[in-house]
Amino acid sequence: MSTWRRLLTVSGVVALGLSLTACGNSSSTVRVTTSPATAPSQASVRKDVHLLNCGAAKGGWSAGGTVQSSLSHSATYDITVFFTSSQPENLDYGSTSVPLKAGQVKLWSVNAIFAAPSTVLCVLTSVTTS
Repeated sequence: MSTWRRLLTVSGVVALGLSLTACGNSSSTVRVTTSPATAPSQASVRKDVHLLNCGAAKGGWSAGGTVQSSLSHSATYDITVFFTSSQPENLDYGSTSVPLKAGQVKLWSVNAIFAAPSTVLCVLTSVTTS
């Protein structure tokens, strides 16, 4: 590669870096909402949990449903639901733990307190057992 070609390549990379830096310092705001770290759902038990309701609750939002153990032993189901806006943006989350015996069915629910926009979605994010 000739010296001129190397110089032009390096100049292009430097110019690109400066352009990206300028974009990074713009006055636009990007909002990032943090969420809890959740374990990926275990496929074998994800099917045991059903989200049946998602609605406004005093001071925030609520989600709930049923869980029926398909396991042959007792286990605790750990369930996490994210409450999101339609953009989608994580607004808050709720988690619960439901102890079940083999074949047992129970209701579960989670609540979160936050200023809700006009549209809130409930997303069943994680189901694991311990």
